[in-house]
Amino acid sequence: MDGLYAVFFLISTLISSENPVANGFIQTETEAYNKISFAKVEFQNQFIGNEIQYSYYLNKKYGPLQPSYSLSLTDERGFWMGTGFIRKVEVRDALNFNFNFYPGVYLKGNEEDLGGWLMFRSGVELEYELYENWNISVGYDHRSSGDIWKYNPGMETLKFSISRNVD
Repeated sequence: MDGLYAVFFLISTLISSENPVANGFIQTETEAYNKISFAKVEFQNQFIGNEIQYSYYLNKKYGPLQPSYSLSLTDERGFWMGTGFIRKVEVRDALNFNFNFYPGVYLKGNEEDLGGWLMFRSGVELEYELYENWNISVGYDHRSSGDIWKYNPGMETLKFSISRNVD
């Protein structure tokens, strides 16, 4: 993927209805929520394992960007944690198309070597509101060093998530 999702994230941010280019990234309140994701890990076009991920999204936005913290662990003890932003694009009532971008730290455990410890995660996700405060989503993301390290094979996850707003 080589950063294609990060480009989508950037474009969706710049052309958003909040118009951060002209108005700046004005802070507003929004719903905080927790998300748990279950994923298949893909490396070199082969599924090699599983991952569980937890994310917390803060109760504020800067322009169209909602800050969040996230961490994940694979069945091969590959650990990643980072902080970044999600950009939600409403498709219609109860349906969002989301883009995210996270710089973070990666510890490979017994997993594949991704070339270094600094990894960027970017992804896309289709999210549906089941009922008040509960959402489900399907997403795909890519993590790599963005060519900071000489060796940079990247890794992907195909994930199913459930999230709940924080009261």
